[in-house]
Amino acid sequence: MTKDILIVIRHGPYGGFQAAEGLRHANGSMSLRFRPVVVLVDDGVYLAKAGQNPGQTPWLALGGTLEEIIARGIYEKKDAPAEFYVEGESLRKRGLTPEELVEDLEVIDHRKVTELMAEKGLSLIF
Repeated sequence: MTKDILIVIRHGPYGGFQAAEGLRHANGSMSLRFRPVVVLVDDGVYLAKAGQNPGQTPWLALGGTLEEIIARGIYEKKDAPAEFYVEGESLRKRGLTPEELVEDLEVIDHRKVTELMAEKGLSLIF
C-alpha cells in the first residue's frame, strides 16, 4: 500500500539547503513506498526553471535533479504515480511562465494548494 506525502518547497534552489532537501525527501520517499505530491510555491518555483545555471557559485543546478525525480515518480511508479505541481500565482509574481519550466509539472491555483495541504495527512515544508 502506498501512502501519500505532501512535500511543499517554498525556497529557491540557491542560497540555502531547503530546495535540495525537499528534492532529496521526494526521491527518498519513493524508495520507502510513499507517493510524493510535490508542490512548488513562492521562491520554490525557481526550482522548476529549465536550464538553470548557478554560474561560478558553489551551488548545484537542481533543475536536472527535479526532472529525474519527476521521471522516476511518474514513469517508474506507474502503479501509484507521484504528482508534481507549481503554483501559478507564484510563477506570475516572479515573472516566469509555464513554458520556461521543466516538463510534467501541472500549474495549479492557490485554492488547490490549500486543498492539498488540508487533505494530506503527512506533509513536509521546505
